[in-house]
Amino acid sequence: MFTLKDLQNKVEKGISDYIGFDVREIFNQSDYITIYGGSVRDSLAELDIHDIDILCMSESAKKLRDFIVDEKNYQPLDLYDADALNMYKGISMIEEPWTFMNDNKKIIQIIRPRYAGYTTKVKNDLNHITKYQLAYYELIKNVDLSCCGVFLENNGEIKLKEACKSAIIHCLSKTFKIQEWSKLYNKDRTMTRERKLTERGWDNLSEPSFNMYIDKGYYIKKTRKLKLIELEFKPEYDFKIWKEQEYLNNEKNFNSIQSKQI
Repeated sequence: MFTLKDLQNKVEKGISDYIGFDVREIFNQSDYITIYGGSVRDSLAELDIHDIDILCMSESAKKLRDFIVDEKNYQPLDLYDADALNMYKGISMIEEPWTFMNDNKKIIQIIRPRYAGYTTKVKNDLNHITKYQLAYYELIKNVDLSCCGVFLENNGEIKLKEACKSAIIHCLSKTFKIQEWSKLYNKDRTMTRERKLTERGWDNLSEPSFNMYIDKGYYIKKTRKLKLIELEFKPEYDFKIWKEQEYLNNEKNFNSIQSKQI
């Protein structure tokens, strides 16, 4: 049995171990700094982190850039591989990411939301600032894969949150759903991300639980052994408590395999 605070501690430790310093130092640099997506997801799922995506508003991005370069010895790079380039190519909601790497080959990416109406001339205009803030949160919630809708945010206190329903549960269960309604959904890009997750042992809940082999004249219906994370609700501040169980998707027995001639 574990609580939301336990999960948050796991995420903070996983990210801190990866970047080589206390993750709380990142949040100390400015307001509007959010760590989201893959690093939070992989920490919850107890998998290796590949990079850290940090969403920042414009001024926060500059402060964070100076901090990780001047104090933490990260060096700016071009987008570090073809996959990263394809991941962000053509996304109208963000500027081109700032990418940094340290001597241990650890990657930090600073992501800035794009809002065309926000310029230095009008940055003190409350209406424009509000719209830029909306663009910031639009980016957080518009994930194409449900398990990526998890993030650490500091609004006076660092908290682990989810941007879409069941995102934390999907991370703990190593499952996901494809969210075609998302503004970040792109068929080719999302399929690439889906393939990478399934290669790492994740299950796509959007798919049926069988594969068909036409060339062999039969299909095999496979079971999927998944984890169910039950939630209990308590009156205390830390009110979410997870209990882990196993269940099967559309099958009765863990090891049953059914074949049928076509």
